[in-house]
This record gives sequence, C-alpha cells and structure tokens, in this order.
Amino acid sequence: MTFKTNLMAAAAAAATLIVAGSAGAATIVNGGFAGPDAPDGSFQTVGVSTGVIPGWTVSSGNVDWIKGYWQSSDGDGFSIDLNGDQPGAISQTIDTVIGKTYTLTFDMSANPDNGNDLRLILADTGGAANIFAYNLDISTNSRSNMNWTPQWLNFTATDVSTTITFASGNGGANCCFGPAIDNVAIADAIPEPSSWAMMLTGFLGMGTVLRRSRQPAAAAA
Repeated sequence: MTFKTNLMAAAAAAATLIVAGSAGAATIVNGGFAGPDAPDGSFQTVGVSTGVIPGWTVSSGNVDWIKGYWQSSDGDGFSIDLNGDQPGAISQTIDTVIGKTYTLTFDMSANPDNGNDLRLILADTGGAANIFAYNLDISTNSRSNMNWTPQWLNFTATDVSTTITFASGNGGANCCFGPAIDNVAIADAIPEPSSWAMMLTGFLGMGTVLRRSRQPAAAAA
C-alpha cells in the first residue's frame, strides 16, 4: 500500500467517524407549521394544547396559526403569530445527544396589522432564553411581503431530550400583534474554523508518520 493510499485511507476513516457522529441527528417535526388542509387565507387562534398544530404544543397563552392570512417564509402559507389575543408560546421536545452542539434556525417577521415597533421572540433550549428582535421601524412588511429574516442559535444538549420553546416577548398594547415565526429547523453545529484546522493538522501528522514508516532504517555502523 502506497503512502498516498495510506493517507487517503486515514482521511476516509476520519470522515467516516464524522458521518457516524451525525447519525440519528435531532429533527424538528413540522417546522413549517403545516396543517392537514390547504391554507385558505385565514388564521386560527389556538390555546394551550398539544397536537392541534401538528408536532407542536401551545405551552402558554395562545397563538394565531396562520393559514395563508399572510405570506409564509417557506411558501406553504402556514406560519405562527406568537400572540393570539395574549402573548403565547409554542414548544417541541426532540431527541438529543448529551454534550453535542446543535444549530437551531428559524425565520422571523412580525404581524404587520398594527404598529411600527419592536417585536420579540424568546427562544429557549433549556437554559437562559435567547432574545430575537424584529424592528418594524426598519424592516417594514405587509401581508403580501413579510420580509422574513433568518435567525439562529447554537446550544449544547445536556440531556437525551431537549425542549425547544419559542415565546412572545410582546404584551400590553401589542397583545394581539406579535412576532411571527416559520421554517424552524435543527442541524448539527458546523465545526469552528479552529476545529477544522486541528483536523487538518491531524491529517498532516498522520501523513508524516506514514511517510517515515516507509523509510528504510539506517544501516548500523
């Protein structure tokens, strides 16, 4: 077996370990909030319940399940306004691997029917909530063009299951016009550049060892 073949085999083995690590990756069910029926241009206010919105629990207050009332981010017509007639929250529990880091992504907008102010989403993965803001003074939107913005956060799982919660941070005068959310997804976190550098250094080190192992030993004097 040549040096090049040995190096390629070592790299392939490392790649196999990376792929194996991603097996059984965490999955969000119905991240686009689709319903069993086609969107009809309406919305439905959903109180505390499990499964009315497939895959999701409304864990506090109530939310508006948008069914074509405004543009969705993924094109299917469905999304969530986290304020129904009061601030609400939705949650879903997913399988995770202890110590593994994940990237949670979602698209954010705001109910355009009232006010030009700040709408807030509190995203909780089991620790301190992360606050995400959508400023209607800057990102003006409308029902036909919601100007969805991508958001993300990284978290490290501390248990074999993790409950992900999205809650409205808006009450008071905006009790019924909240932040909007769509297109929720999760993936294994992408390694930092420093991690890739360490892996590359390891490959180079393996190559050096393999090359030296093929050099003939010096003759004894």
